[in-house]
Amino acid sequence: MHKRSLPLCASLLMVALVAGCGGGSNETNVPPPGGPGAPGGTTFDMSKANATITGKISFEGTPPPNDKIQMSADPYCAQHAAQNPTTETVKVSDGGLENVIVFVSSGLSAGATYATPTTPVEINQENCHYTPHVFTMMTNQPLKVKNSDMTLHNIHAWAEKNPQFNVGQPVKDMVSETKFKNPEVPLPVRCDVHKWMGAFIGVFDHPFHTVSKSGGSFELKVPPGNYEVTAWHEKFGKKTMMVQVGDNDKKELNFSFNTNDKGTAD
Repeated sequence: MHKRSLPLCASLLMVALVAGCGGGSNETNVPPPGGPGAPGGTTFDMSKANATITGKISFEGTPPPNDKIQMSADPYCAQHAAQNPTTETVKVSDGGLENVIVFVSSGLSAGATYATPTTPVEINQENCHYTPHVFTMMTNQPLKVKNSDMTLHNIHAWAEKNPQFNVGQPVKDMVSETKFKNPEVPLPVRCDVHKWMGAFIGVFDHPFHTVSKSGGSFELKVPPGNYEVTAWHEKFGKKTMMVQVGDNDKKELNFSFNTNDKGTAD
């Protein structure tokens, strides 16, 4: 009886080994896509996000100057990035602070799940700068990293709540793709070849987030509720405010930063 069982045991062992090793392959140094969303519950109906929060991120005082970039070590960058002679750390227009991540940080229904967008977000290495400098996305949403320059770049994600990765892109129009499984704000991205190149990603497990645009303006579409909203900037840190919105309601929420505000890593 035991002898007849041996072939069956061996077959089961082989199946287990194949399942454990997995199939297919991932791009070099890029972490594999994250797992599925939170189990259980019903996916939130985005048509119920009919309340609007609008506002402006104001900046008081004279904005500090951005650091000048020394590009002489890479002739390509020196030639093609002449129109961007400084870093993009502080960008103020019409009295408003751009590149501020604005998001709902408290007040959402516990256990709610949200559909993950299938459309990829893209960050482009162009003229030796990251474009965009600041952006947001959802967990498990595809992120495409593109090199549009005829020079070597690499993208190094200095994540703390997600796996770090460092991918070299030596060829023009090379594209790498990855996903982030866990929420993380901010998630810094840098190029180790060109030290001035940096960007920040806000990764969320919900869709209620954005980045302030020209003049510091922003808009969030949310379901009716009482929320804590956070505004985060890479140099000036974060500030929070409370707002309550009803069905089809519209509220204004304005933040203000100044030179005395200090940024933090969280």
